[in-house]
Amino acid sequence: MIPQVYFIALVFGIHIVAVNLGMALATIVPLLKRKADLTGNERLDGIARGIFRIYAATYAIAGVMGTAFTVFLLSFYPEFIGVAGNITLLPFGIAILSILIHFLAIVLYYYGWDSFPRWAHLSSGILLAITAYTIPLGFRLVFAFLNTPSGLKIDGKPYIDALGALANPTFAPLYLKSVFGAITFGSLFISALLAYRMVKERGEESSQLYSITLKVAVVGTFIMLILGPWYSMSLISTPMKFNNIFRSFGWGLGGVETVDMSWLFLIKMILIVIQIYAILRLIFGSVDFKLSALATISAALTILTGEYLNMFSQYPYFLANLPIVADKIPEPWRTILGRSLSLENVSPLASDPTLFLVTALGIAILLIAIGYFIYETLFKGE
Repeated sequence: MIPQVYFIALVFGIHIVAVNLGMALATIVPLLKRKADLTGNERLDGIARGIFRIYAATYAIAGVMGTAFTVFLLSFYPEFIGVAGNITLLPFGIAILSILIHFLAIVLYYYGWDSFPRWAHLSSGILLAITAYTIPLGFRLVFAFLNTPSGLKIDGKPYIDALGALANPTFAPLYLKSVFGAITFGSLFISALLAYRMVKERGEESSQLYSITLKVAVVGTFIMLILGPWYSMSLISTPMKFNNIFRSFGWGLGGVETVDMSWLFLIKMILIVIQIYAILRLIFGSVDFKLSALATISAALTILTGEYLNMFSQYPYFLANLPIVADKIPEPWRTILGRSLSLENVSPLASDPTLFLVTALGIAILLIAIGYFIYETLFKGE
């Protein structure tokens, strides 16, 4: 694979893990705050505020790495962005509008914590949670389209038909897998924070919330064990991608195979086993911060490897089904899409050694800054 792909994968990986954590926290915080308001529990209110502080930091990291990902795409693949931006305008529009509203909800929820009437603060919390799920809705429509171009219409120029996009066989399992994967990861993350807190100071609120988040993680893990195979089976509509992941196990389809990604699939399966092992030990044992941390880290790495598997299993194409559908696309769009949807069609400037070095240095500085930011937020703060 060309090195530019690894730059994109690095920033995208950090972005997607932060986004998944943020989806869960944006759901859990309003629920905790609502319960604290109804019961008058100030300690629970303090826990909710602390988790929201972490969420704000998570959103900042996701935003920074998402921006870096966008900049890399624009710099490395300007032709792809130009074409894909027109084709996927509708789903991208859903995601961008949701991002803007979500940011507004964060501001309202933060500054309205002790100043808004309860109904107004709850309303901003509901908006916060809803937009946390409509953002990935738009992006997963794009990712499903990049699996197979369901809903692609060409009327003068290519575009996506909304109903056709929703009918994409890979969309529903991909989106639901993202949602429940995020909830599972977020629940394990909070349970690890509470386990650490309970080691220092055992409180009733922390103990109850720890038990609840652990149970949510168990349910989420079980659901993921159903959604994972569903998504794998949906990839039958994308033979190249299916072959790249499963042909080494003897489960191939007729068609092309470009890169063997079975090793990454095996790593993901091992991480899932570790996650289940740690969760079972926690459910049937006592509070253990190290096991909680292990479950959380394995869940995060499961999300990361899953995204990389989804990304790299269609290499060298942005659109995995391009070799199959190319003959159905009229000229000149067949030639334009064939050129712009190749991951190896990198801008010549992106291959310049000086710019390449500057990019690597910039990423290193960015990672150091994020590392320090996480330290300040999680370990140095209260």
